[in-house]
Amino acid sequence: MNDDLQEYLTALEDIDSQIDHLLEELKETDELEVTLQANLIQTLRQTRSEMDPALLAVRKHCDAPATPGDDSIILQWTPTGRPPRREILEPTHGGDSWSRRLLEWDGTGWRPCSRTEVDDVAIRTPTETRHRNPSDPLLLEVLLEKLRGTWSQPDPPALVFDANTENEQGILVAVDDELRYREQDDDRWYDIKPEVLTHHLQKRGQPTLQSLSETPLGREHFTASPLTDHTSRSDSRSR
Repeated sequence: MNDDLQEYLTALEDIDSQIDHLLEELKETDELEVTLQANLIQTLRQTRSEMDPALLAVRKHCDAPATPGDDSIILQWTPTGRPPRREILEPTHGGDSWSRRLLEWDGTGWRPCSRTEVDDVAIRTPTETRHRNPSDPLLLEVLLEKLRGTWSQPDPPALVFDANTENEQGILVAVDDELRYREQDDDRWYDIKPEVLTHHLQKRGQPTLQSLSETPLGREHFTASPLTDHTSRSDSRSR
């Protein structure tokens, strides 16, 4: 990747990070009128989703594949509350040096995070293999397809994002094929686009597929009007 392209990609990722920060601040504030707050959040999410194709195209064009050759060494793990990560060591220049790449799963593929050249690589491995081979998690598109058209079922499926130090457990369902997201302590649900979920996954980790009855939320938490739900909860707290 040349310097100009790297600078362009860095700038886009910086803007993306700032939008993410603004979204979190807007979600927590109680100083804005409810409708204005919802509109601002929706606008920021839409802006962010329009950036995604450009970022993804640049990354895929510039970076090597996430599944290297037989001479490579792959370490894959899932940090707590974060998406899966993969580290790849592979020989370059005829084996005289090594390339070390760090990638992170974003729901659509492995997103490159860093790449460096390293020397004097030494490897020690167990005599017996006790761990499975690295494999790709389910694509976000595949997980979303498991939600669509299921709301009429007695116990529809949901995608569940684990709680972390900053957020409560998050639950995603498809109501009449509209994706609706709500965290356990939220006053309302939010409609959310698949493109935005890519960023959400990077912050919260890969979601798991569960029945809605296994979560602390029920159908009523995703079917009431967001504004009505917010108002009724505000009234109940003020009593």
